[in-house]
Amino acid sequence: MTRAAAASAQLAAMGTRERFGLPNLRRNVCPHFFVTGPRGPIPIAAPHMLKALMRHDATISRCQLRGGVHLDGGYVGDICLSSRFNQCVFYEDELTGR
Repeated sequence: MTRAAAASAQLAAMGTRERFGLPNLRRNVCPHFFVTGPRGPIPIAAPHMLKALMRHDATISRCQLRGGVHLDGGYVGDICLSSRFNQCVFYEDELTGR
């Protein structure tokens, strides 16, 4: 068996296994959630950065669906930055068209 054939056989065997690594974290973040700081909205696409910024006292967690609402940190952690973001009352209102 040649080296190329052995490498392709090994890659084929590894391709059938389940992937190892972290899940896609962005799908677990509400698309309407954002953080504002002293200078305005903070454009962050990485969920781990959102979670870190959310803990700072100078930042405010907000929802695009409800402009003037300041979200509590516990609510953000439980709903907005989890896979259950579709259970948010604001998200449900937007879907039903209220």
